[in-house]
Amino acid sequence: MEKKILSRGAIYLVTVVVICELLSFIVPAESVTVQKNMINAVYLRRDKIESLAFGRSHGGSLDYNIWDKTGKNLSMGGQDIASIKYSLDYLSPELPHLKEVLICISYSSLYFDNEALSNGNLNDARKGLYAAIPSYTLISANDYNNMVFGKLFAFIQADYGFRKLVKALKDKEEKKASKQVSHIVVDTAKILQSGKIDAFDHSKDKKLALQYNPQIREQYLAYLKQIATELKAKKIKCIFYTPPFYKAYTDNYPPKDIEETEKVMAELCKQTGTTYYDFSAYKKMADNIALYSNADHLNEDGKEEFTQAFKQVLRDGKGPAEYPGLKIFK
Repeated sequence: MEKKILSRGAIYLVTVVVICELLSFIVPAESVTVQKNMINAVYLRRDKIESLAFGRSHGGSLDYNIWDKTGKNLSMGGQDIASIKYSLDYLSPELPHLKEVLICISYSSLYFDNEALSNGNLNDARKGLYAAIPSYTLISANDYNNMVFGKLFAFIQADYGFRKLVKALKDKEEKKASKQVSHIVVDTAKILQSGKIDAFDHSKDKKLALQYNPQIREQYLAYLKQIATELKAKKIKCIFYTPPFYKAYTDNYPPKDIEETEKVMAELCKQTGTTYYDFSAYKKMADNIALYSNADHLNEDGKEEFTQAFKQVLRDGKGPAEYPGLKIFK
């Protein structure tokens, strides 16, 4: 009798796992699809990839269509430093021609923690990463739930579709409103002024992360140091950078947090022999409202201009004299 129960239980478990795997393959959640596509794009071109870029959404400022090395920008909203290290631990041994890794540092990168944001609950960014990378190593000891859902239940969105429902309702209202208005004037200045609120929202990452993990800064600095040291041992250049931000964003961000980022990154670069390029206050771009989609994200024109400028600084040795506002820490 006990054997029958055990065998039926085993059959049931295997059946559930197979069904979940099929659903995850056929209808993966959006966050899973995005990360899987990015990782697969790198793996399929592993013999040609020379450059990789990582970071949160600000890292999307680097345009590989005009970069001078074959590569892939793996930056995405919600990517924390722990996730960058996890991705590199898997990818770097697979890329025989990798020459450089560029890591975007936002003002709150040292305190942006997906584990803290989810507070032990499911997090789409982490879940998608576990689904995309064929490894069963945990990013942290408390992250098993994201791994389980990433590996077995990748078809489930962590927010259970709530955001999609809200977006659908919002789109419906906007479409209804647009029918009632014959001419709409888009005031870019007002859009960017409203973007100043986002700066304060980003600054809250620090308080949240410290409540969850008081040692988060030291832990993340250790990760960055490990990344830089391990890449250097493989003769791969590790480059840290911050893209330009519209001046209103920087002006409304807590100055102490910006100073802390600069100080900490300067010390890290001294210890690891790396360089940090801070374009956040690069005057030509920080003052030009036309280069931004919101207060802290470049639009397509902005990305092109920044990428060209960054190339000249990296490859041609240009610096603050040619790019006023640029800060370089070594």
